[in-house]
Amino acid sequence: MTRIRRILIFTVIAIISCSVLLLTKVTFDFHDDVDGFFLLKGVDGAWLELTDDLTPEDASNLLWGIPIHPFRRIIEEKPSGKNQDTYIDFRWDKKDGRGFIRNSWRDGRKLIINLGRFRESNGKYPSGLFIGGGLPPSDPDYEYLNNDETGMTYFDGKRWFHVWCNVNEGIQSPSSPFLPSYPSDWEFKGSWVRENDGTNLTIESRHRVILAGVPLDLNRLLFYTKGDKYVILTTEITNRGTAPSSMQYQYGDEPWIGNFGSSAGDVGWTKKELLLTEREVDVKRNTFIGMFDYGNPLAGEAHNFTGIANFLEWDDSEHPDKAYVSNFFGGALRGPGPAPLASPTNRVIGLQWGPLTLNPGESFHFAIAVGMADIDPRTGLPVKPETTLNRQ
Repeated sequence: MTRIRRILIFTVIAIISCSVLLLTKVTFDFHDDVDGFFLLKGVDGAWLELTDDLTPEDASNLLWGIPIHPFRRIIEEKPSGKNQDTYIDFRWDKKDGRGFIRNSWRDGRKLIINLGRFRESNGKYPSGLFIGGGLPPSDPDYEYLNNDETGMTYFDGKRWFHVWCNVNEGIQSPSSPFLPSYPSDWEFKGSWVRENDGTNLTIESRHRVILAGVPLDLNRLLFYTKGDKYVILTTEITNRGTAPSSMQYQYGDEPWIGNFGSSAGDVGWTKKELLLTEREVDVKRNTFIGMFDYGNPLAGEAHNFTGIANFLEWDDSEHPDKAYVSNFFGGALRGPGPAPLASPTNRVIGLQWGPLTLNPGESFHFAIAVGMADIDPRTGLPVKPETTLNRQ
């Protein structure tokens, strides 16, 4: 074997070895909807990750990137009425089950609801109608590392205010209450834009959940109307197995209302009162609960916060079994008396349905409104906007 031939063989072997090493140490995450090219620090043993999109959780790992207008969009997008006082545009990737809705007012105000554009704490991405995440980096409103514009967010013409964060949502068996099944664990069965006339928008996503060995189908619909500061989410769960399934469903958030990353100033509120301590509310006498960035004197805080408020409203005919504000998820009472809402990062609002049992073929349904509250200029206190739930 000649020296040149040996060099060529060794070179080929080296190239193949390096390629194999790179393929095992570099992960690739590409979608039909390309928003750019981004190189991230790797996780779980990988050196690098190459992707065509960014979630807020990924942005801090960014090494290099360039956003571009998508080459190909699997979306429905219909800006309408730009000569009117308000108009909506949205983007929905029906294959990956993610996108956003944006309502813009002529005076410069905006409300954005990001959907399924986040990475959960288990490192996986959900697909479907789950509030959370940030805009794609090719969008004109995208601001790198500005987490105030993530989740559900409001722009008053000067700055973005955080309204809701990534939803903390899951289903669990009462026999294993510390092993919830989160949206990113569910099998995504597809999504569709059911209505889009420029004023009304309806999107559907479907999922399959295996809970304690029993298959459950979960069907979700989102309804949004131009000019609203809330969405309606309906959820139907059907037992597709041959055995009964016992479950409880949790929906909640540590919303960091006003400013992302901080629960300081956050107190609860209902139609009749502010909630300054950990509290459950009577779900039969109330139809909603919210959080208000106001300042809690029981936590040594003055009333010098942003004044942004949110709300969760339920259908009175299918109300949750529990609604609460707390310093931890799951409930509101741990000690002999109510504790002040004082956690710097974890003042939470939560709803719970169940425990309940679904027999084979049986379904369970609930509807909620998730949104931003108005502020009464006379009192400075929040007021829930009228929604399509519980109209008299």
